[in-house]
Amino acid sequence: MTWGTISGGPINLFTWNSLYPYNYATNYGGQYQFNVMPSYLTPAQAFGIQNVFNPFYNIAQMMGRFNSMFNPFMNMQQMMMNQAAYANGYAIGENIGNGVIAQNLGSNISGLKSQLEQALTSEQLTAEQKDELRALKREVEALEDKFNELMELQKHGATPEQIKAGISQLNEQYRELRDKIQAKAEEIQAEIEAAAGATTTDEDTETGDPADPAVTTPAGGVATPSKLGALDLVSFNEDMVAADVDDENIRQIVNTIYQKVDGAGSGRIKKYLEENITKDNVVEVMLQWNKYYAPIYEKADPLGFTETLMDERFMTGDRIAEVVLEALEARLQDYQGIDVELYNTANTQLSIARREVESWWSNEDKMSEALNKAHKCITILMYAQAEAQQGQ
Repeated sequence: MTWGTISGGPINLFTWNSLYPYNYATNYGGQYQFNVMPSYLTPAQAFGIQNVFNPFYNIAQMMGRFNSMFNPFMNMQQMMMNQAAYANGYAIGENIGNGVIAQNLGSNISGLKSQLEQALTSEQLTAEQKDELRALKREVEALEDKFNELMELQKHGATPEQIKAGISQLNEQYRELRDKIQAKAEEIQAEIEAAAGATTTDEDTETGDPADPAVTTPAGGVATPSKLGALDLVSFNEDMVAADVDDENIRQIVNTIYQKVDGAGSGRIKKYLEENITKDNVVEVMLQWNKYYAPIYEKADPLGFTETLMDERFMTGDRIAEVVLEALEARLQDYQGIDVELYNTANTQLSIARREVESWWSNEDKMSEALNKAHKCITILMYAQAEAQQGQ
């Protein structure tokens, strides 16, 4: 029962006395011991232990229990206090639960709006398709307004039950709107692919050359890998490159990562990366992120994608970014013999990042810088390979 004991030495009696009822003294072996009870005991428990052999205290306790058995008012009073305590605790729990659900709903609505805004920037869409997406965006904004109004009601005294019912209704509307947008996106994608197929067939007929699915040649004569636009430097970091990626799977991965890391984030981001990031898509995922989401985090995460990932602190950040590192290491092997200098530079930067993962004290900024430089070199190698293939 003793938490701390001082025996046979000088003590601060003022401090010891201030710990009542947790303090008590004993005398064993002809020597006084000054003791303190464990801190997990309540004051009432400590006082009861102090008086366990006090007959007057025990009689008083017994009389109190006996009296409460025949005093209905005392029992009713206790029941009311218990009920009030339960109600307060339940309300606190409801508010916490509502807060978590509301945060997720707000993030989902913002993500839906962000996806539509991103889609509207595509030059592949016709005016009619953009009008359809703008109409859907207005529906998302209307849902966002309803959500904000509900949060204002919470601030002005709405009960947890009312807020819970409102969130449930908005969640249902969000799911319906999400499915509606998904269906429209698939319809537009099919129209774009059909139009692209018709254009390619016409060009092949005119030139008499078979279409090469591996590369496309934009204006300027520089060949780019299929489904990738022109390569640009990110304005706020010269070590980061960005490009449009015309691949629905890549868009879905990037959008999902944004949902997981924005705001409170998610402790399951590493698992998601492990299941979805591979050597075949890591370069494109980073290009798409750098194009559309990196500017959002320009001030907080000027080192880009991996720095944002490493802010998810349910585990050490370098272990999250290691998934990206491993995928880039594997992807680099695809470009041997393209440009020795670029290949060696990328390999060196990946070695720097690998050292940070395996060191006892890792420097996450240094790791992000190295991964950005390696990604830039690998991307240039990829474009160079496409140009070489196009020239054959």
